[in-house]
Amino acid sequence: MTIDQMTTAAAPAGGPAGYTVEELARKVGMSPRNIRAHQARRLLAPPVRRGRVALYDDSHVRRLDAILALQRQGFNLVSIEAMLGVRAGDEAPDGLTAMLQRLAADRPALAHALTRHGVIGRAADGTVRTVRPRPLRAALELHRLRMGTVPALQTLSEVLDSLRPIADELVAAVTARMLALSPEPVRGGSRASWSDLDRETLLLTQGVVGILTEAFRLAVENQAEAHVAELLENHLDAGVCLEDSTLIDNG
Repeated sequence: MTIDQMTTAAAPAGGPAGYTVEELARKVGMSPRNIRAHQARRLLAPPVRRGRVALYDDSHVRRLDAILALQRQGFNLVSIEAMLGVRAGDEAPDGLTAMLQRLAADRPALAHALTRHGVIGRAADGTVRTVRPRPLRAALELHRLRMGTVPALQTLSEVLDSLRPIADELVAAVTARMLALSPEPVRGGSRASWSDLDRETLLLTQGVVGILTEAFRLAVENQAEAHVAELLENHLDAGVCLEDSTLIDNG
């Protein structure tokens, strides 16, 4: 089923008055908090306000069903934003755009993996575009090691596959730790508005991403300096030994 089919598939009809956020949450199996978060990311259109009541309709149900379906397939929210046309693609040179189009045609599994990780996405017309240019550029820079485009992107995909479960654990642990050490932890209740909670969520997310990104960069740099030269030397030594033994075997 295509994305358009998922977003236009028939949904059980609601009452003429529409759904409150609590009713919508029960209908799609999602928390009101997540629904509001999707609104903040512009994945979900805002409700219609009638007086002091915000009401949703079946188009919101179909959209949330599509988001949930994509999440069950392993796509993260960044990927879903790109696939549903919310996140703008990076302006890429024509050569890079053409390369991504060929990749999608020739290596659909690899293109799918990069889409699932939010590196690339598809526009409504099917055009492949860059969503996260920095990891893509880092992979393509491997041409300086005489590594081809497909092996470089395959390496990026495999690294992201390996890091995903580690990132899940680290984000949960670091977020919990930051909340525990915060002198003024975020609290719900009647005195906290949704806009306050959304702002705190954004700030906390930025803080977690910032500290994990820089800490991981430092750890990798330290380990690379310590081990890459040794690994390269061992690799070259193994190649020399193989060549010597071949010469001896051939007399």
